[in-house]
Amino acid sequence: MAAVVYLTQDLLFVSKIRETARQLGLDVEAARDAASLEAAARGAKLVILDLRRPDALGVLDALAADPATRAIAKVGFIDHERVDVMESARAKGCKALAKGKFATELPLLLGAL
Repeated sequence: MAAVVYLTQDLLFVSKIRETARQLGLDVEAARDAASLEAAARGAKLVILDLRRPDALGVLDALAADPATRAIAKVGFIDHERVDVMESARAKGCKALAKGKFATELPLLLGAL
């Protein structure tokens, strides 16, 4: 199982996540959709979620409802002006960051695993 599972179709962030993980020697897995993320998250140390997805908050709810994924660290990224989504994600136990801050902090986030 991968240490990091992510759900985004943003090729820039896919590249950043994969390259940073590679440099740190971490296995990563891309999820195709919410259901595959929930399945792949079992055994992962970190879930990275694109909070711009319309189903993102529902994904966080599903992860929190499942005892097997409840305690997994969750990090999300979104456009900085979407404060409402950031606050909702944080209330659901997700470290929600603006895209730029996420890109800057990614090596630290993955390095802590």
